Amino acid sequence: MKSVIIGMGNPLLTDDGVGASVVRQIEETLRKRIDVDCLELYTGGIRLMEAMVGYDRAYVVDAMVTGEHEPGTVHSFSPTEFITTKNTVSSHDTDLSTALEMGKLLGMKLPDEVKIWGVEAREVETFGEELTEGVAAAVPQVVEHILQDLNISDRRG
Repeated sequence: MKSVIIGMGNPLLTDDGVGASVVRQIEETLRKRIDVDCLELYTGGIRLMEAMVGYDRAYVVDAMVTGEHEPGTVHSFSPTEFITTKNTVSSHDTDLSTALEMGKLLGMKLPDEVKIWGVEAREVETFGEELTEGVAAAVPQVVEHILQDLNISDRRG
């Protein structure tokens, strides 16, 4: 079963880089496994859907800012749980759920299983490559969730 793990966001905007941090740790853990690919992606919608073509499973990790939870709180979602995103106001893109439906209608081989991991962020507008404390503490938690879901034990020891 071929899987892709996609870290979303801008790693130069503090906590917005949480997706990249998770993907980099998983990539280091898995090293050269040919059944799992790790990608960093800086935009969602149609481009995110296109990154999933050809895979059986996809995992997406991104920062989220709701203001309803403590920074570092981890949430798991399916694409259908997203009604709208900031990209839906653009005539050039759409939300992930719509993009996946469109891709399937076009006959693209898309994953049967898509899981989204959101980490509540504290700071996503300040330039910086370091995650804030709570978000940094959530990275190993998300890594472990994904590795468990892939039935892979952490080989770093």
